Amino acid sequence: MAPVGCLTEAFPVELKKVKFIHNPKSGLVRSPRVIRRTIEAVLEEAPFVYDFSETEYRGHAHELARRAVEEGYDAVVAIGGDGTANEVGSALLYTDTALGIIPVGSGNGLARGLLIPIAIRRAARLLLTGRIRTIDTGTIEERNFFIVTGLGFDALVGKLFDDRSLRGPLPYFYIGVREFLFFRPETFRLEFDGRTVERSALLVTVANTTQWGLGVIISPNARPDDGLLDVCIIRNITLLRALFHLPKLFTGKIDQLREYERYQTTSLRISRNKPGPFHVDGEPVDAGQLVQVGIKAQALKVIVPSRKTRPLTVRAISQARRLQRALLNP
Repeated sequence: MAPVGCLTEAFPVELKKVKFIHNPKSGLVRSPRVIRRTIEAVLEEAPFVYDFSETEYRGHAHELARRAVEEGYDAVVAIGGDGTANEVGSALLYTDTALGIIPVGSGNGLARGLLIPIAIRRAARLLLTGRIRTIDTGTIEERNFFIVTGLGFDALVGKLFDDRSLRGPLPYFYIGVREFLFFRPETFRLEFDGRTVERSALLVTVANTTQWGLGVIISPNARPDDGLLDVCIIRNITLLRALFHLPKLFTGKIDQLREYERYQTTSLRISRNKPGPFHVDGEPVDAGQLVQVGIKAQALKVIVPSRKTRPLTVRAISQARRLQRALLNP
């Protein structure tokens, strides 16, 4: 196990046996047959054998991944969104089996945070050209998260979004604006490293990687392999001010917002005045007034690009401006 704050090296991928697990209900409607053919075209001359399985119910991806570990697979590739990646990854912790990701979900926060391409062909090609990187895993109330967990406004919006059939950024942000009008900030008490921070806040997010998903960067400096969790607080803010500063969420500049605070720790205790939901990699969970958050350092091997790619800042700004106009002029 690497010391806290020590970044890990990545090693070339060498695979002999790969399992693909596809959640056909993830994200936008896509034909499983088309996805499979696209992957097979990329892997036509792959130096490893592979097979496909489809999930049939929530939790099935975890079961299939655990069985793949027992059967000696070198990698298990999650074809789906962040929920599917979470199920698969949770079954691979502290094993030699690596997680691969073909992101076809709504947010794809883990793929984006690890710079894994969103295009199916390019993501599949990483099984031939990528490298294996070992990352940390966050925990909240004995549930694993690889991206973020959060309480407050984002957890509420995530719960409402999860109940809707529509996917994509606009439905998510429309729900956010609507709920913002009636939302009342909560008082959160955070205890970590011998200190106590009490805030009336819009939300509290604990991040392992940089973003929620959909290109929304909540913790620009988070590293998934440094042995630390980034605790991000956004204090009470008006709707008009939130919309004005919306582009900062897409350009990695949210930490310039005066209502934003960030701390780093390995564990913390969060309490609030009444029960409420939290989310785990975007999946809503009902909870009580107290939650415990921690970290499993260097717990998961993931197949990532062999080279870092520069974020498309111009595209991110353009996307944020379009969303800003759509929300202000529905």
